[in-house]
Amino acid sequence: MRWNRRSTIALDASTTFVNEGSEFSGTCSFNGTAVLRGTMKGDIRATARLVVERASHLEAELRAPIVIIEGEVVGRIIASDRIELREHARVFGDLETAVLIIEEGALFEGQTRPVAGRSAGGARPDRLPEASPDLSTSLAATGT
Repeated sequence: MRWNRRSTIALDASTTFVNEGSEFSGTCSFNGTAVLRGTMKGDIRATARLVVERASHLEAELRAPIVIIEGEVVGRIIASDRIELREHARVFGDLETAVLIIEEGALFEGQTRPVAGRSAGGARPDRLPEASPDLSTSLAATGT
């Protein structure tokens, strides 16, 4: 599968869609990729990618290897591989990931830290240095 930056995701047989107008509250786990277009509260997990599309509003903890945000998320996001905040993303909460990509136009307010047990370079130390505090970030990427 080839990833295309402008295409939200490459679809496969294990992709689940939650359509716009849908609402749910609680814990939800998806096997494979999940594309969310709705209003959700709770704990959301996916085994591949978790894509929050532009028309979405989530108040949740998100966990997946890859998390791509185009809508609004209030809560904690944990991704073992990467988090991408696309152009229209609005994220208010803490991020834990190996790689963070923030596109121009995205809004992020919160703290960032590497995935537990991993350093930014990908090595897996037994523990992070004590003098390495979390980064607090509040930014809006805008064009000039």
